[in-house]
Amino acid sequence: MIKKTILIVLTVSLLILYGCSKYVDEKNRIEYNKNKISENQNEIEKDKNEINSSDASNQETANVSSLGGISLGYSPEMVVNILGDNYIESTEPDYFGIMGEDITVWSYDNGIVIRIGETTGKVLSVTSKNPDFQTDMGIKVGDDAETVFNAYKPKFEEAKSRHSDEILEGWYLVGDGTVMIFDFDKSDNAVINSNIASDSKVEEIILAYWKHFD
Repeated sequence: MIKKTILIVLTVSLLILYGCSKYVDEKNRIEYNKNKISENQNEIEKDKNEINSSDASNQETANVSSLGGISLGYSPEMVVNILGDNYIESTEPDYFGIMGEDITVWSYDNGIVIRIGETTGKVLSVTSKNPDFQTDMGIKVGDDAETVFNAYKPKFEEAKSRHSDEILEGWYLVGDGTVMIFDFDKSDNAVINSNIASDSKVEEIILAYWKHFD
């Protein structure tokens, strides 16, 4: 009788333990699934943030003005990757402190001139006389004034003289402190335009920092 009672007690205990074990396992499984779902949601949110950040970065890059594929702030290595290394190098000392550093000048046979700061090691200006090199807006040497104005006037503010507040025709503030200059007459040895007709042709384009012009 005692043995039978003990057997019954053991059986009941085992059943209780088994039931508790199943409950604990099920609870752990549910908790594990909840954690897994939470981790997946975090990963999804992280991916979304990375995508948004990448899109913003790409948009910012797409909005940077360029000339001949070169933007201000580029390194010498980036310039060589785009234009090659077939250039003549010279230097321009910054005697009057306008640029804030001495300049290394790369003059290419194709009519592109790159000015690089010797201290910063970054492109400070790009000049083109080559019709094969366009701005990021598709304007090139040889285009007429009407084409330039139609492309730039609706989108960018025209620069004004620091001395007379007079509008500088053909000068456009294209963002981030940069100016795109379209020179329609190189014979006057000045980048200030005058008497521009609708059919006047672009003879030179300059991309530079506005602060470097007095």
